[in-house]
Amino acid sequence: MCDHGSLPSPPSSDDGSYDSDENSGEPRLTPQELGALFVDFYSFMATLNYDKSELKIPSPTGWPGITTESCGGTKSDYAVEVLRHLPYFNSNGKSHIHYKSKLWDLTTWAADDFKKHREIYDSTEFWSSESEQDPGDVICIAEGYESYGRGLWLLVNDCEIIEDMLKADTLSSVPVEEFFAELKDQYERLQLIPGEDKVTIEAENVPEFHERISEEEVNSQTVEWRTNLDVQYIRQVYRDYGWPHSFDSKGASKAINDWLEPGGVGTGEGPRGFAWEGQYS
Repeated sequence: MCDHGSLPSPPSSDDGSYDSDENSGEPRLTPQELGALFVDFYSFMATLNYDKSELKIPSPTGWPGITTESCGGTKSDYAVEVLRHLPYFNSNGKSHIHYKSKLWDLTTWAADDFKKHREIYDSTEFWSSESEQDPGDVICIAEGYESYGRGLWLLVNDCEIIEDMLKADTLSSVPVEEFFAELKDQYERLQLIPGEDKVTIEAENVPEFHERISEEEVNSQTVEWRTNLDVQYIRQVYRDYGWPHSFDSKGASKAINDWLEPGGVGTGEGPRGFAWEGQYS
């Protein structure tokens, strides 16, 4: 396996943006265009399980505090420019973007944070659909934890995202637009089910039920938590609260918590056992 080394950073135009020619080997999207794709998807997530007030969107000139120096010299000039134009969610937020996967707020990172993160993944290879990428041209946008937790990596030159399942498989890189479109579709159809302070449920293999389910029916099950009936009942509750286009997150979360822990959150076992796993913040 050959080492392609660091790919050249494209020259900046007079207005600070980058011109791209797909036949020139330069990035096919400018930092501003990449940032716009992220803003669009993050804004969608802010209508579901993320708090709109925690979404941080850069000015047209980007985050002034993100520089080559603030990144500890670990990122190429072009990657720094991309970092400056990405949106972020406040690091104090508890929502997750995928299964056991928390978005990084890189506006809060100091040079030492970037250096330590680079050391952790020093031996990791990053491959786009075209070639191996220099780590300086790769941005970790979300960190996975525990088995199958999702790490998400942005390859700034080919504008692709790698989904890394911790202690399992690393999936092939996908164009940013396709990755976000697929993730949005999974959320809209509740194939991915987020929960307040809970681990996101992967439910792509759980069939849809066409008849309504009563709470008595779901509570009468004798098998352990996370049956298809449990998952479909959560879907039903979420849709009752407007999922996905006018979702009342607080109302739905209260309904789920009242069902699973009728004595109050954190009071212990409910009708479906200890049920929905809490997330690591």
